[in-house]
Amino acid sequence: MAFRSGSLSAGLLAVVTGVPALSQDASAPDASAAPFARADIADWSGPYFGFALATPRGGNTWRQASDGLELVPGAWKGSAMVLSLGHAWQTDRLTYGAQLSYASGRYVAVPTDAAFINCSTCSTTATDLIRLTGRVGLALGQTHVFADAGLVRANVTARNLFGLIVVADETMSGWVTGLGVERRLGENLSLSVSYDHLDLGTLDLPAYLPTGQTDVKIDLVQVGMNLRW
Repeated sequence: MAFRSGSLSAGLLAVVTGVPALSQDASAPDASAAPFARADIADWSGPYFGFALATPRGGNTWRQASDGLELVPGAWKGSAMVLSLGHAWQTDRLTYGAQLSYASGRYVAVPTDAAFINCSTCSTTATDLIRLTGRVGLALGQTHVFADAGLVRANVTARNLFGLIVVADETMSGWVTGLGVERRLGENLSLSVSYDHLDLGTLDLPAYLPTGQTDVKIDLVQVGMNLRW
């Protein structure tokens, strides 16, 4: 009887001490089977509205294409308020989407006289810039980096003789590419900074010189806010 009691006691002890282990083993599959929440990845998807101030970089010059003579380039000056509307989708950290933007201001460059070629306060003005771009980006927590590329359209006017003579006035189309970064300031608001290069092509200036031309290229630095909903 003593042997049987000892055996029974040992068996009960083994069962009792084994229950927590079995309980822990049983709960482990449930924990591992639960979906992994990527809390470190912010959601940058959905529609958004943006507004930004854009200032130009780079310059513009006029040239005589037949002999290569050109004026001293004038720096682009001015500013524009840019309004944009876009939509983004997100897969894990990858974002992609499209954006339409309009710049309401104007940019002006004034080339100056050079050796063997001159003008009387000539100027090149670009207004009403419209951009349609695709966007791909990477979500890095509360920071989002992105690249844009697409089409641009603007009204370009070239003037001579102190702005009294319109040498050319056309709506030009070209391409745009850029890089940017935005940082969350709240659940739906973010600060955005970007640098874009616009190439509107070559504008002929026959009223200035028989083979007069100007390449209209503008770099833009934009600082603004985006609102998502």
